[in-house]
Amino acid sequence: MNLRTIYEIFYPGKSTQYPFAWKEIPKYRSKKEFYEEIFPMELRWLNIKLWNDKARRSRFFTDSTVEKNYVSALKEFLIQNPMVISRMESKCYLMIKDDLFPPTINQIFFQLAEQEQITFSSAIKQYLMNKEGTVLKNSFENVIIFLILYAIFPSEINQLYMPYLYRKGNAISYNTEEKERDDRSLFQYEFPPDMSVHNPGEWITHTWVIKNVGKISWKHRRLECVSPPDWLNKESRSIEIAEVVHPGDTVSFTVHFSVPDIPGHYTLCWKMKNDIDELVFCDKLGLGLHFTVIEECIEDLAEEGNNYQILEERPAIPTTLSAGNLYKHSWRIENTGTIVWENYYCECINGDVFGYAKNELRISMKKKIEPGERVVMQIEFVTPPVEGLYKLIWRIMNRNGKPVFAKGRQLEVTLNLI
Repeated sequence: MNLRTIYEIFYPGKSTQYPFAWKEIPKYRSKKEFYEEIFPMELRWLNIKLWNDKARRSRFFTDSTVEKNYVSALKEFLIQNPMVISRMESKCYLMIKDDLFPPTINQIFFQLAEQEQITFSSAIKQYLMNKEGTVLKNSFENVIIFLILYAIFPSEINQLYMPYLYRKGNAISYNTEEKERDDRSLFQYEFPPDMSVHNPGEWITHTWVIKNVGKISWKHRRLECVSPPDWLNKESRSIEIAEVVHPGDTVSFTVHFSVPDIPGHYTLCWKMKNDIDELVFCDKLGLGLHFTVIEECIEDLAEEGNNYQILEERPAIPTTLSAGNLYKHSWRIENTGTIVWENYYCECINGDVFGYAKNELRISMKKKIEPGERVVMQIEFVTPPVEGLYKLIWRIMNRNGKPVFAKGRQLEVTLNLI
């Protein structure tokens, strides 16, 4: 799928492969006019020569990979300025309004998704589709922009949307600036790192430390879990602040609970309330905890004679960087066993909990790696869009999708996001 295909399907409606989507024949726009109306000026100015050169523009619409520099700059801009996607959606709505047939758009979208084998993160599914993931919501401008960006970034689309959907989902619905001008908090640190991995029924103990950076003392306040699940114990649902927290002081909150018995990815969020049950710090996302429950099988134990050693890792120490930015990490490892690795790959086992799709964090390896051979594995991804301490875990898998080495043999990336 490319930009030319999207134009032919959704604008003129002259594609022979897909049904006509419009209630009435729309006003004609060329591909240049169509995309200039959707792409804000700041995105076109990243490479205005491309947009003004008919031949280059045509090649870009047919195969965006030919303009690697522009695609790289576009990706970085969207990550740094995620709400630009909202502007693209608004501009698209002005073009299509309510003039598309919902059944036809559904048919086209799911046909494209099947043909392209698009992997949707849970957050994008919730954004574009109903609860069952079988019918699109009626905001078709969101659907079209998603497909446009997918045509340019097919392997990174879920990461690209992660900062945008997080900000959109936690936007303030009313003006709290006056009320909270003198009442402010600042996240300090947490331990252990977020995104932990557990066996069913294991206990989690997690602590956050925040600072009162406002002008008001915190009295009779508590941290309350938002929409607590049934399995969360009473002690962790609401955490009282026993003492008064004066401006400049820090306070810690600790939760201790047993994880569910059902394997999966789980997210919890706690927010602060005052003595009259009002939510404070409405502009804050709250204190989040993300974890993965995995049930290990005996078959996952390492095969005798199979082993590896990490020779070099870059960066070598945990990195501090801004949340929601591009990050690159690499390992150089050696097959120190006696077994030839055939069709192995490296998979992140806890990325789903923060909206990553498995294929986006998957690291390919050579088809065959002989004993004693050394290889470099590298991954580039967008970090979670929220401040905190995170640990992502990769395990080496065989062709059947099973871990090759015993639990604990893993590659880790620890990120301190500010």
